[in-house]
Amino acid sequence: MSIYTKDHLLDGKIVYFQPKLGYRSGIEPIILASQANNEDKSILDLGSGCGPISLILAYRFSNARIIGLENNSLHLELSQKSKIENKFRNVEFKKEDVCNFNKNYMSYFDLVLSNPPFFFENQIIKSKNDSINNAKYISKEKSENWFKNLVYYIKDKGRALIINRFENIDFMLKIFSLFNVIVEITPILSFRDSEPKNVLISLKKNEKYVEKTKNEIIIHSNSSKYSKQVENWFK
Repeated sequence: MSIYTKDHLLDGKIVYFQPKLGYRSGIEPIILASQANNEDKSILDLGSGCGPISLILAYRFSNARIIGLENNSLHLELSQKSKIENKFRNVEFKKEDVCNFNKNYMSYFDLVLSNPPFFFENQIIKSKNDSINNAKYISKEKSENWFKNLVYYIKDKGRALIINRFENIDFMLKIFSLFNVIVEITPILSFRDSEPKNVLISLKKNEKYVEKTKNEIIIHSNSSKYSKQVENWFK
């Protein structure tokens, strides 16, 4: 029996392999990938999982160099399998613990994207599935290192974007306030007028620390279909 499924991204444009019984990608990679543009020539997918963000970027930006860093062996294997299946040559997946600082990436990337684990290990019962555990649960110490590396790795005029739980926002902002960055906070709502569950945070280096709040992203219309904004990101 196969341990993975053969799925697709962007309305069938990209073949995407992911675990049958492990962590399955949600909408977060779609949102993060939508933030890239043609000016981003060097892109890091920090904690790339099975590679959905990197694969979308490789398809959309053939002139960009994309690196995905992932520590889970199964996720990395499936990322490589998807890369080969799609015949992408502008993306490279590497095995690496992203909570450890890599001096080779210091101030290196135009864009860093990340969808790190949402839940702290001591606050929730963990799964027995390694794929799910690696994708969803993390210690606060490792999470802090992960967030710091986001900032370390962007160029002076680069950007970093991260999606995480809205309830973790104070924890994240406390870390980012250690740096001279502009932090833009975009709540992510399932429906208009609902409470935000997740948040998109954008980081740009600056002369001092500044916080800004932007208009929310609304995932679904009242009919439960994707909103027009989100719908376009799937194409």
